[in-house]
Amino acid sequence: MRQSNQRVGIAYTTYILIALNLLVYAVEIKFGGSQNSIALERLGALIPEKVLAGEWWRLIGANFLHYGSFHLATNMLSLFFIGRLIELSLGAKYYLTIYLFSGIGSMLTFSLLALKLGLSNVFLVGASAAIMGLIGAVLAISLQIWLRKRHSVTAKRRLQQVILIIIIQFIFDNLIPQVSFHSHLFGFIIGFAISSVLVSIKFKLKTNNQ
Repeated sequence: MRQSNQRVGIAYTTYILIALNLLVYAVEIKFGGSQNSIALERLGALIPEKVLAGEWWRLIGANFLHYGSFHLATNMLSLFFIGRLIELSLGAKYYLTIYLFSGIGSMLTFSLLALKLGLSNVFLVGASAAIMGLIGAVLAISLQIWLRKRHSVTAKRRLQQVILIIIIQFIFDNLIPQVSFHSHLFGFIIGFAISSVLVSIKFKLKTNNQ
């Protein structure tokens, strides 16, 4: 029996991100608990007023904090599956760019919106916005594949399935009070926009190298 020489990729960046989230969660517990608003505020929860007052580090820190074990578990499970898919499809550099820009960009956009609407008591934590950016990347990849293979039934069906999953995701986001619909939406839009550019570049480079 001949063994394949093709190496199976390992999504190291995804595992590192999961490890960082778990580490930060352990710090939350040490500082008073993951549902302790005072502890979360000290560690970097997103508070729009504080962000625009100069505490810009909250735009990063809030992406690694979670409110309770269920919040952490659902986000890390999503990151495990979606993150590995995007990392192995686009590479660690593009993947990390999409993840960080989606998370930080969403936090900033949400802060500006909250202040404009007069929502001074908003308190936001979680990796959800960054993960929604990765879902935006899934759509960007599926769309680029369909644009290049418009006569492919498989490509069309895959794109339709991705769109359906995204619609269902946003319906649930809108129904669950604890979920920040706007931060998820901003993360998705930013992730899709960045990914569309990066995926197009990657496909062009791949075509030129063939």
